[in-house]
Amino acid sequence: MAFIKHDHHCPIINRTEDGHSDAAKRIADEYSLHRVADPFGCIGFWIACALEDGHSDHILYDTKTDAIQHQHHNENWYTFIQIVPAMLTPCGAEVMLKIARMVYVKGGRNTDEGWSRRDLIKRLGWEDQIALSKGYPTNVRMN
Repeated sequence: MAFIKHDHHCPIINRTEDGHSDAAKRIADEYSLHRVADPFGCIGFWIACALEDGHSDHILYDTKTDAIQHQHHNENWYTFIQIVPAMLTPCGAEVMLKIARMVYVKGGRNTDEGWSRRDLIKRLGWEDQIALSKGYPTNVRMN
């Protein structure tokens, strides 16, 4: 068994022999691609990643609304992630993907009028993200 490196605060439930899901790895790779290609110019832009398998169209969008509009064929099956100065590891991507899928299952859609102007996860601390992924929101306001 190969040793898979996880973030210090990676939830035990997300740890497997093979690391994280392929979808989470794809999302982390897509995010890292933009951060490495243009370390400061990409900050504030958005990427669209599929909920099913994490694939992306590799385009940076100016706004979340632009990202939603360009996924016109099946925008409800995507999550939209803003590029920030911090890196996104597969551990963090797994948590974000898990929460986005939970919202989708509960009927939330990024394309709804109210949701398109809000971001579900505002880069909370690790403890808050983990609690939210387990269904125990802390320091999060969902209207």
